[in-house]
Amino acid sequence: MRAGSCERAAEVAAGALLRIGATNLQAKLGAQVAAYGEHCWVTDARMRELVRRWDGRAYHRESIGRARRQMARRGWIGSKRVMPLQKPDGAKFPSTHGTTSKWIAWQVLGVKNPMTRGERRERTKEAQKIERFESPRRRAAFEPALMALVAGVGQAPSPATRARTRTTPLARARAEQSHVVELAADARRRLEEWAKDNGVDPP
Repeated sequence: MRAGSCERAAEVAAGALLRIGATNLQAKLGAQVAAYGEHCWVTDARMRELVRRWDGRAYHRESIGRARRQMARRGWIGSKRVMPLQKPDGAKFPSTHGTTSKWIAWQVLGVKNPMTRGERRERTKEAQKIERFESPRRRAAFEPALMALVAGVGQAPSPATRARTRTTPLARARAEQSHVVELAADARRRLEEWAKDNGVDPP
């Protein structure tokens, strides 16, 4: 698998989701799902270890579940319920406590998955090993570059880079919105560069 291919898939998915009106949380979830290859079997509870709010705090599990269901209803991702002791599509082992099998609807997002079919399969095999043998805390530390990318989707400037002045909630919200706009513009530019390099028309 090419170095950085899963990070690139996460970046393309997050940028496409932001362009069509996804929230920061939905873009982060989409990035995580895209990075897992053909299927993502991470539970909502475990997803809290992988995605964080702009201020570094964990999202509530119900918020993650609600965002996932909204994305599925809008057709942005595919989602299939997996009951306890059932084996998810593409998995080698049954799910102990139940989960959802998730995948990105690339055609609906209007972008192409930058990972080849072979890379997606290889990534899925890696995910199988992680899900079976790693604890949630260890899994959250897997692939620092990917974690940094997902955590940065829709993230406001870090406290260290802010002016040391008292800010109001409205000012923080405006700063976050401005950062989202900048992120979407950067993602659009990267997508256009990728389309140009691969000889396809940008969406």
